[in-house]
Amino acid sequence: MILAIDAGGTKTELAVYDTKNGKLNKIKKERYLSKDFSSIEEMLGKFLSGEKFEITCGCAGVAGPVINGTCISTNLTWDMDEVKIANYLGIKKFKLVNDLVAMSSSIPYMTGDDFDLIYQGKNHIANGTTVVLAPGTGLGEATIIYPESPKFLVIPSEGGHTDFAPRNEIEIRLLYHLIKKYGRGNYERVASGTGLLNIFEFLVESEKLVPTTALLNSMKEKDPSAAISEFALSKQDPLAVTALEIFVSVLAAHAGNLVLSVTASGGVYLGGGIPAKILPLLKTPLFIEAYLSKGRLSYVVEAASVFVIKDGSAALHGAARIAENL
Repeated sequence: MILAIDAGGTKTELAVYDTKNGKLNKIKKERYLSKDFSSIEEMLGKFLSGEKFEITCGCAGVAGPVINGTCISTNLTWDMDEVKIANYLGIKKFKLVNDLVAMSSSIPYMTGDDFDLIYQGKNHIANGTTVVLAPGTGLGEATIIYPESPKFLVIPSEGGHTDFAPRNEIEIRLLYHLIKKYGRGNYERVASGTGLLNIFEFLVESEKLVPTTALLNSMKEKDPSAAISEFALSKQDPLAVTALEIFVSVLAAHAGNLVLSVTASGGVYLGGGIPAKILPLLKTPLFIEAYLSKGRLSYVVEAASVFVIKDGSAALHGAARIAENL
């Protein structure tokens, strides 16, 4: 049996699968709040308690850079070590990978029904170099290449932490706000769940916009970024609308940057917890124009399609595929 883990800054999913005719068959799956556990081993203890699974291999995708089988996660309160996890499980084959490597590893197994098309590229190449961009708690990135189709390789990246490049006056002022708060501004500080909250704070503190009482109350009762998104999509709060529009515009521009960076003829796949929730706004000219606006090299981006991954457990399924091939 295969153990798969998707360890995120907010939640962690665990599942046990077996395989038949190349298909993953789910035996057990659970989701936990990451902050409720002091380590992945403690979480595994709860997940596997009372079970008699014969686990032979496993893989965990974790939100952070993986170096020599270990990860000090950017948004988690605990570290992970693939050797320690393997010893805890009593197995020899266990792999720790970046969560976007896990997510990306599921994409070649998907079909067209697993995606929502945002933009149809003028010269999309199915097995061309592909960019995966996932705004959730943080901002994950990876690149898929097909050196010998259908075989593929996933190249990990921490590009979400590259310097934020503002494109207009309000984004320039946003960058100054981020520098004042953090010492520097990067894309994750804008195009992620925590980034949306940064944009909100910027609009209140620097732009002197005033949120409605209803929005402020909702931000106290639930995840603040989720409340901002909901009030923006329903147009209940003008400040929330502005915040989400800045978020979408920056995300789109960064997606276009990544296409240019690796000449991604295979397009862009948006994953993570946010894109599926704000799908209506991603299908508007706001996103498309920011994505395509690349001056003399706009034609390179125009060739590349943009998709949203529907599967909220794509990273979990990708981790299972990686473990299957260990």
